[in-house]
Amino acid sequence: MFKNLLYAGVLLSLLASCRKEDKLDPNSVFIDSKLAQNDLDKYIYENITKPYNIDILYKYVDKESDMNYNLVPATYDASIRMTRLIQYLGLEPYDDLTGSKQFIRSYFPKLLNYIGSVSVMNNGTVVLGTAENGTKMSLYNLLNLDEESGSDVDYLNYYYFKTIHHEFQHILNQTKPFPSDFNSITGTSYVGDDWSQIYSESRVGLAVADGFISPYASKEAVEDYAELYSYYVTRSQDEFNAILTAPGSTAAGRALVQKKLNIVKTYMKDKWGIDMDLLRKNILGRTAKLGDFDQTKIK
Repeated sequence: MFKNLLYAGVLLSLLASCRKEDKLDPNSVFIDSKLAQNDLDKYIYENITKPYNIDILYKYVDKESDMNYNLVPATYDASIRMTRLIQYLGLEPYDDLTGSKQFIRSYFPKLLNYIGSVSVMNNGTVVLGTAENGTKMSLYNLLNLDEESGSDVDYLNYYYFKTIHHEFQHILNQTKPFPSDFNSITGTSYVGDDWSQIYSESRVGLAVADGFISPYASKEAVEDYAELYSYYVTRSQDEFNAILTAPGSTAAGRALVQKKLNIVKTYMKDKWGIDMDLLRKNILGRTAKLGDFDQTKIK
């Protein structure tokens, strides 16, 4: 009888608890606050996110940034300029070559992260951009992007667009691997992380002599591949030849570079249907019109 009374008491207690829970407020206290969208937010959504499925972070988010460096946010004005330039020089050339936005929508990183400052590694080399697992690309040094630098093609290529095309090529390679024949052309000459000590920026010709289009290309085959692609599509043939004939270069080294470049061109044509010469022509045509392109127009 005592057990029955105890059971009845527990049951009544549970029923009372249930009745109390029924009176709880059904609305969650965890409600995301709604932030008002500014003109850039609206422009990004309408012109980048909707057509390309790409989001852009320009308001510094620490968890999306490399905590190994002391970094600062990009400015609002520079973020406008970069967004417009990426659309004009980084995305639309591929649209023109493929006939639609689907190529970029399918393969370009889904998140672009703008950083105001540069990140410097322990060996003194400056990181111009990074890509993570094919889903995110971070671009640095936006504090120095202004009206003057925004019209300087060499500056734009060095700090931003060679990097963008380089990192994009990594993503394409991860999706469809490039031919293994490429690796063997200068396979014993890659130097790993010592590239910045062996080939400084002032010794480009020596890198070419060993079969590399740039000092960084000597690090490993995947970087070599991306460097060749990005240098080629962002520079005229005269500019490309000037690199190949830099002091210290050799005919034998130039032949190795050309042999690798032919593989890159064939890969892009056969695997992706993109003629690199036509892509280069499109990009160079657009850079020639930078003076007439409004980098601040978002309304």
